[in-house]
Amino acid sequence: MRKRFRILLLNSIILFTLTFSTYSQQKFYIDLNDRSTNIFTVTLLPDKLTQKNNIYQFAATAPGTYQTMDIGRYVKSFKAYDGNGNEVETKHISLNQWFLNTPDKIQKIVYQVADTWNTHVDSNRIYNMSGSTIEKNDVLINGQCVFGYFEDMQSYPIKVKIDYPKDWLLGTALPKDADGFYDADTYDKVVDSPILLGKLTEDSVQIGNTKIDVYTYSQSDYIKSDEMVNMLKDVLNAENDFMNGLPVNHYTFLFHFSNFGAGAWEHSYSSEYILEDTPLSDDFKTEIKDIVAHEFFHILTPLNIHSELVEKFNFVKPDMSQHLWFYEGVTEWAAHILELRDTLITEGQYLDVLKEKLFTNDSYKQDLSLTDLGIHCTEMQDQYPNIYMKGALVAGLLDIRLLELSHGKRGLREVILELSKMYGPKKSFSEKNFFNDFTKLTYPEIGDFFDKYIEHAEKLPMKEYYNWLGIDYSEFSGYDSSKVSLGIQVGFNDNKMVIQSVSDTSPNNNVFLPGDILSKYDGKEITLGNYQKIISKVRTLKPGDEIKITVTRDGKEVELSAKVDAQPVKHVFKINPNATPGNIELRNAWMRNL
Repeated sequence: MRKRFRILLLNSIILFTLTFSTYSQQKFYIDLNDRSTNIFTVTLLPDKLTQKNNIYQFAATAPGTYQTMDIGRYVKSFKAYDGNGNEVETKHISLNQWFLNTPDKIQKIVYQVADTWNTHVDSNRIYNMSGSTIEKNDVLINGQCVFGYFEDMQSYPIKVKIDYPKDWLLGTALPKDADGFYDADTYDKVVDSPILLGKLTEDSVQIGNTKIDVYTYSQSDYIKSDEMVNMLKDVLNAENDFMNGLPVNHYTFLFHFSNFGAGAWEHSYSSEYILEDTPLSDDFKTEIKDIVAHEFFHILTPLNIHSELVEKFNFVKPDMSQHLWFYEGVTEWAAHILELRDTLITEGQYLDVLKEKLFTNDSYKQDLSLTDLGIHCTEMQDQYPNIYMKGALVAGLLDIRLLELSHGKRGLREVILELSKMYGPKKSFSEKNFFNDFTKLTYPEIGDFFDKYIEHAEKLPMKEYYNWLGIDYSEFSGYDSSKVSLGIQVGFNDNKMVIQSVSDTSPNNNVFLPGDILSKYDGKEITLGNYQKIISKVRTLKPGDEIKITVTRDGKEVELSAKVDAQPVKHVFKINPNATPGNIELRNAWMRNL
């Protein structure tokens, strides 16, 4: 995931016949013809329940979200019935669980669950890209927000039938059977396969041996799927080159453009994007391509390379993986390096990406290791976004170290491709032993790298490693009066913009405090949707100009007067004109797929 970060109303009794087969199949029915409320009414016809299945579970979280979700908070009613239509006793025993007193008698369950986009919660608001919404012209279903499972049946097949307006389209990676059901072989697969419905456009393209389907909802009808296909072809071809052929036969893109942008969420055979509905300017196209490059690469990590914690995800009380650095950090590194190696961006543009990540990383805790961030990511939402900064920087350093040790013959890309062949979708690596296994596959020195920069939080060796490539790096190079800064670093926590740190040399050192929540700029509310626009306005000011910013501090709004100052020049990369032939040779290897 990369952050920028009802269903069922059946007005008649469903007649059904249980199909006794080797595997029990749970059938979900959703009617989207009445969308007058923000509530999904779900009808579930269970098959072959026993006393072992006496708990119905909604998700506490979901793979790839790295946040507490607790979908039980959104459930408004939950009732079970026997074959005669009589209600069977159920009991709400925990936030996400309902106890079924006599599961063997249950023939139907009807529950209502509110959509997450339009439902207020006091904390742990679900990222919109991993949430759900039901509107007049569109519906988004992320499986964990709507469907649950019976205890001991997480790995059982699920069928979903959705009734929706005839002029709508439906996009999903789930296959559809002859009876109109969308099939998932497990609950995990339902969660892994978002569904977008509405007045969509569709298009497709063949990339290597992989068919790519694209579905697009554009609230203002600005953007069509054929435009998205044409825009993304070069990135998808670059991914194909980087991976030596895509590891899936079929992939689905789901684009949702409306009045705000929230980011994207990856899945094994699809990805979903919640973006602002605005004409496709060059800058917006570049932003979309960067996001797509990241999310699409997840078909390799973690689809083909993952630990047992991902393979057998615990939706009740999840154990988060210490290898988040690998799933998200390596993916973010790959998303940019593959563009460089396919000449979609220049060397200078790639180094600018590194500069931006280093600058952002400065605002986060420097003594927090990447493994600790992975394990505690749900509790450390204010630190979590750094996995896309420091995680990607570390992956880039790992690539350089591997190339240096192999004399330019084998970098991180090559090792990833080896790992994908060793493991694959159905074989997991050891959560505990991955560092050792990776080291044995490569060089003893890589174990030391893991220990210093991933398991611990030693200062990153940017200068030393990039010097091997004939690239000079300076952490600080003075001030640039043509650019301005407020001297603050901002992080995101529970969809709020929180000040992480204030520069000691900033004129605002005694104005802002770490923990302040940015609320208003010149009297206008600051949101995730307009934050970047506000930053752009601030950047047009001159050093010494004063602005009014309202922050929330200790629960109260406080209006502050702040001054913009000349921006410090940090994290500067320059090609060394006196690089040795060995440096240049290694840099040339670094810039291509080996």
